[in-house]
Amino acid sequence: RSQGRRFQVAGPPPRAPPVAAMLTNAYSGKREGCPCCEERVAKRGGARFLARAMAPSAACEDCVLPPPVPPTEAGAEVPPFVWPRTPADIEAATKEVEAASQAALDVVAAVPKDKLSFETVIRPLMEVPYYKTNHLVCQSKHLQHCATDPVMREAATKAASAFAALKKGGKTRKDVYAQVLAFSESAEAKGLPEYEVLVIDNGPAAYFVGAILNGFERSGLALSPEQAAELRKLLDEDTEVCSKYKTNLGEDKTKITFAPEELEGCDPEFVKDRTDKETGQVVITLKMPDVLPIMQYCAVAETRRKVTIARDCAYGNNLDLCAQGVQLRKKSAAILGYKSWAHYVTERRMSGSPEKVFAFLGGIEEKAKPGALADKERLRLLKKAHLEERGESTDAEVTIESWDVAFYHAMILKREYGVDHEAIRKYFPCPVVVEGTLSIYQELLGLKFTEIHKFDTWHPEVRLFVVHDAATSERVGHFYLDLHPRDGKYNHAAIFHLLKRKQLPDGSWQTPVDCMLTNLPAPSADGKPALLRHDDVVTFFHEFGHIMHGLCAEGAANSTTLAKCPRDFVEAPSQMLENWCYNRGVLQRLSKHVESGECLPEANVTALLAAKNVNEGLMMLRQLYLGLLDLSIHGESPPADAAGLQALVDELRPRISLLNNPPGCNMLRNFGHLMNQYSAAYYGYLWAEVLSADMFASRFEQDPFSTEAGMAYRKTVLAPGGVGSIAGHLAKFLGHEPTQEPFLRSRGILK
Repeated sequence: RSQGRRFQVAGPPPRAPPVAAMLTNAYSGKREGCPCCEERVAKRGGARFLARAMAPSAACEDCVLPPPVPPTEAGAEVPPFVWPRTPADIEAATKEVEAASQAALDVVAAVPKDKLSFETVIRPLMEVPYYKTNHLVCQSKHLQHCATDPVMREAATKAASAFAALKKGGKTRKDVYAQVLAFSESAEAKGLPEYEVLVIDNGPAAYFVGAILNGFERSGLALSPEQAAELRKLLDEDTEVCSKYKTNLGEDKTKITFAPEELEGCDPEFVKDRTDKETGQVVITLKMPDVLPIMQYCAVAETRRKVTIARDCAYGNNLDLCAQGVQLRKKSAAILGYKSWAHYVTERRMSGSPEKVFAFLGGIEEKAKPGALADKERLRLLKKAHLEERGESTDAEVTIESWDVAFYHAMILKREYGVDHEAIRKYFPCPVVVEGTLSIYQELLGLKFTEIHKFDTWHPEVRLFVVHDAATSERVGHFYLDLHPRDGKYNHAAIFHLLKRKQLPDGSWQTPVDCMLTNLPAPSADGKPALLRHDDVVTFFHEFGHIMHGLCAEGAANSTTLAKCPRDFVEAPSQMLENWCYNRGVLQRLSKHVESGECLPEANVTALLAAKNVNEGLMMLRQLYLGLLDLSIHGESPPADAAGLQALVDELRPRISLLNNPPGCNMLRNFGHLMNQYSAAYYGYLWAEVLSADMFASRFEQDPFSTEAGMAYRKTVLAPGGVGSIAGHLAKFLGHEPTQEPFLRSRGILK
């Protein structure tokens, strides 16, 4: 891909041998005297791509936003987005969405009682303009996660808050609720057919009426005016608190400096890339590509301790914001008549109640704890031997601390299993992993991906693909890939559903658009390709599964605000696909040595598979701890303030995870899941893993490349999206009700 590209045009790569072209650093050119170029090269992601009127006078054309590419170029199938260039663009689009949404709700409220019908009342509420069937919604708010300019991120964050408030306001319109309630009691409503999940039409169905009514009632429409006003105030405050929390995560500028010898054991290239040329000090941020290699490979315990404490003590006032959010949710649930926020949330999940979740987690803890204790002792003995080797042993009892686990886990893999994750990175150049993953998904699900090289975008590194059904050539959707870290960018890995399917006035269908934001290692400044750890490979494979879940959803209901896949199932499809990353054939396809071009050797594959469940008991208890922490802070008696949250973590972490919490440290400062749609739902990762293990064991274990099973998975599990009975769809795909046994066997807990 070409160097020095402008913000918005992504052009085809220059002619070059395939591997060489794939490994080219796409973002390294600069113009002399341009302040934006200087910043871009000195600090990756530092450039602010601005409109000419807002850019520094000396900014070169490569750093100034050109006019947007027309989204409907002849022959091009591109999404309908024209990404904002200025805060004024975002503000104008936000106001347009607000006005259209209010107008749509006002029209429903004004329908005469003798004119109430599915088309006049229900249909407009299925696609209110503040929903993601409207391209202006994500076009206005998405840049909060990925823009290079903090001013644009701030404007997009304000837009997101405005849309959240708009949705909450729409759900509390009593005049609109009264119309829906009146229609639901009519003869027309009572005679509506049930919704057929995979029928691609937009006909009336009872499902929509019931879902809209339920949404209004869960938003407090049965409350008194005073209670309804208080609920809206609480929900608006929670939205604002979560927005501030998220901003603190994205805008964090924490840097830790070390002498090179304090990073003993880390890859020399890793150290070199982060060494300040003037001071000779190594500068480390709290972003995962910096943190993970240190925690896994740095032999200096004090360095690992400093990084751990920095990460769990940073991010401004996030612990106070977390405490505020917890209390606001508790009060909201109480007004709605629920014992806790967890009761409110789980009511619409597969689990049904927090009591059922506690029983589920407790059962797994009982089975995992004996193995976890053995894992911890194994790590402790290794640490003792390692300290003796280094001449650092003392008379004090050797204990395993939180900053020791990843390091000694990596040492076990290397010494006892021959797995050196740092060494095998050379077999996983990022472009090879990406192209291999896309190839496998296309084969498995009967799809065809085509890259688009000229499109409107928010950063030169972003790639765009259009997806078609391989058999019918019908367009399924689009996806963006934005894979590497930048200042201000979302600092974990996630999929953002930018646009939902929608039937257009001419009868055609607007297809969905998804975006993957990750922080995979980036190409080095001197053009060397990014190399991935096997964990990174798994992460990419997992996240891409979410894209497929979003794009492959079918049926009319998936074009509405009513398509909500339960949070305790939504991870299952992607978790199932992680199994492919431990398959010999897949590992061969995803690997190619950066220098020799050879696939991962058989000996390395065998060692990787043999080590899959090392320390699994201890790792599982960590997942249990995170799920229980989430349920505890969203339970019936949550901590009242930051001090209470600190006391809870100090008590719960050693009791569940078997690891002491360092004084003053609290992961609730950076546990972003609990300050978004995963509040009271983090247990869903383990819940979904149980389901995913059964899906893999029942349908794919014998032949992971079975196109028959792949198409059944696409049509039975992915196509229903977020509608109908998820448990029913799953049982149909499995051929039986799900059980825990495949999960426990796959993790080595049951032999």
